[in-house]
Parts: sequence; C-alpha cells; structure tokens
Amino acid sequence: MDTTLKISVENVLDFLKNIPLSEATVRYYRCCYNNILSFCEKKGITRFTTAEAEEFYQFQNNRFQSGKVSKVYTLTMRRAAFLLAEFCASGKISWGRKSYNQPKLCPLFARVRHDFEQICASSLSQGSTVLLSQAVKRFLLFLESKGHRNFSLLSNSDIQRYILHEAPSHKGNMINLTWPLKKFLAFLKEREFVEINAEMLLANPVPSRKKVLPCFSNEEIEAIFSAVDRSTPLGLRDYAIMKLAISMGLRACDIVNLQFNSIDWHRNEINIVQQKTGNSLVLPIMPDVGNALAAYILNGRPETDSSFVFIRMKQPYHNLKRQAIGSNIMKRYMECAGISHSAGDGKTFHAFRRTAGTRMVEAEIPLPTVSQILGHRNLDSTKCYIALHDEGLRVCCMDLRSYATTKERLT
Repeated sequence: MDTTLKISVENVLDFLKNIPLSEATVRYYRCCYNNILSFCEKKGITRFTTAEAEEFYQFQNNRFQSGKVSKVYTLTMRRAAFLLAEFCASGKISWGRKSYNQPKLCPLFARVRHDFEQICASSLSQGSTVLLSQAVKRFLLFLESKGHRNFSLLSNSDIQRYILHEAPSHKGNMINLTWPLKKFLAFLKEREFVEINAEMLLANPVPSRKKVLPCFSNEEIEAIFSAVDRSTPLGLRDYAIMKLAISMGLRACDIVNLQFNSIDWHRNEINIVQQKTGNSLVLPIMPDVGNALAAYILNGRPETDSSFVFIRMKQPYHNLKRQAIGSNIMKRYMECAGISHSAGDGKTFHAFRRTAGTRMVEAEIPLPTVSQILGHRNLDSTKCYIALHDEGLRVCCMDLRSYATTKERLT
C-alpha cells in the first residue's frame, strides 16, 4: 500500500478534527477511509484523483442499489472520497456543501464565464450576479451540446434556438431569459469574441406577469408558532428566527447573516446592511422579538466563538445558510401545523415577510413608512401588499348602481 495515500488520509482526518467535527464523526470518517484505502489496494491505485473518487462512489452506489448499504452511508463515502481527492490535488480542503454531478464547461467557456462573472460582481448585487452566472452557464452548455467549443461560428440562429428551447421554463417572466443573454452577448462583443447583433431577438415587447403571492392567515401563523417546541435548543433557535421574520419583516438572507455587533441591546435596535440592496436598515426590537432572541442566545445557542447569532446545532458550528431556514424550518413546522404546501403557492419562508408587510398596510401605516421599514429601494416593491389587503380593496370598488341594466338575461 502506498504510504503517501495513508499520509494524505491522516492529513484529511486532522483537518476534520480541527473544523471541529465531533470525535464520533471523525471516527466514522476514519472507517470510511479504511474502506477507501482497501479499495485502492485492491485496484492498485497509488494516485487518488477525482476520477478514482468517482469510481469509488460508483462502486458504493452499486452496493446501495442492491440493498447492501444505506443511502446515507453511500453519500458519506462519496464526500470522504472527494475530500481526499481534493487534498491530493491541491494540499488543501474546502469544507462546505458541494455539488458532485454538475456538468462542466470546456476550458474556454469556463474562463469566459468566470471573467463575465467578475465584471458583473463589480456593479451588481450578489443575487443578480448569481442569476446571470447560472443563466450564462445554461447557455454555454447548450452551445456545447450543439458542437460549439468557441464563439467563432456563433450566429443569431443559435440564439434563437436557445430561446425556443428555454422559453417554456420562463412563461411568466421572459426577461429572466433575455436579460442575461443581452448582457453576456454585449460582453462577448466588447471582448471581440463575436460581432453579431441579437437585439431584435432579445427584445421584450410583452411586460412580465406579476403574480401576487398570498401571505399567511392569522390562523396559520398561530398554528406554525404553536408547533415549535421551545423546551429544546432547536425550538428556541427556530422560534427566534421566525419572530424576526414575522415581526420585523427581515429577509432570510439578512437573518442568517445577523451578527452580535448588529444588535444594540441598550437602544433595543438592530442595525444591518441588507444583502439584497446593500442599504443600511435600523429597526426597533419589539419586546416579544427581544425575549425570543435572548432565550435562544442564553439557553439554546451552542458554545462557540462564532460572531453570527444563528448557527448550526451540530458541529461544525458555522452560521446557517439561507436555504436551511427557507426550506428546513418551514417543512418542519408547517407539517406539524397541518398546513399543506405545493410549488408556487407562496407558502414559503418569505411569506412571513409578506405577512408583516400586509399587517402594516392593514394597520393603515402609510405606504412610504412600510417601504422604509421593509428596506425597499422602490415604493413599487411595497405596493404588492395593497393587493393582499382585501378590506382595503373593497373600499376602492366602483359603485355600479348608476349603470343601468339593458338586459336582464341572455337570449
């Protein structure tokens, strides 16, 4: 057996200890690496790359398909294998959520996409940059599937075929398809990769459809909060998170990024820079929110030096990800509350923010004030909450009694 691989395994295990993962988890990974070393010995593998990691995963996946091992075991084996391959390739390890089956672009397309992403990041928000980068990757993968490996033969017909291919997925908002293409093609033209002009193909003569998603009813809010077990650390954390969302209208991204230095307990204020807009926002901490935060920090939060308020309940104790509270929390408590959820029905974590906005409109708080509290850059973003105020809309209805009826029934 090659001693270099054994040394690499020990280095990976040392890294896992220092994250830190629990002793039991590190022992579990050691068992995984014993299996990987045994696999390498049988196959005569002396250099462990991503190709060997993929081969090892396929071997374990076949065992899972035949019922010999569990899915969790198989996925942990895959993670262990790719961590080892990453260390063998670079001598470093990045810990975090990884995507193992993402299609890769050819070297030229990957480099151009990276350069485009850097240009976007210098002038756009993180969310817009991610949207553009993902859209451009889909476009480049489409070009590769049609045989392109550079931009020399790119034509308007290629762009037209791509639009027709992607259009069914963008019926409600074609601008999310055309806007990234317009910016990317302008970038390619500026860098002299192409000379084509696709402005006519990427025009948006039809305005975007604006779907008004619902907020939670008072009964649903009460059911969701009643489902939280506040006798547990997890319940204390989740309760505080949802209180921030429903009472202060904070977005999920701003809640997970909340740090201790953003909370002024003497003034009862939270001072943040919104991730979406980049604007500063100062909000008063209501008593129920402050009590929920204090209960979690004092009685539920694990001991750690992390500056983030909301962290994982298991090691490593890093801050939560937006997706974690957006899906896990809602699924956990909506099921307990007996509230059904389907794609597109609006019953997501963001519905707490819509509910907060709607409650303020129902309380007849002026719209500019609501916009300021929610941290909107544009008043138009706040106007959608008017559509959720049923009683207020009834006041705006026209009186039709002055219009005479010419026919009482259809003939």
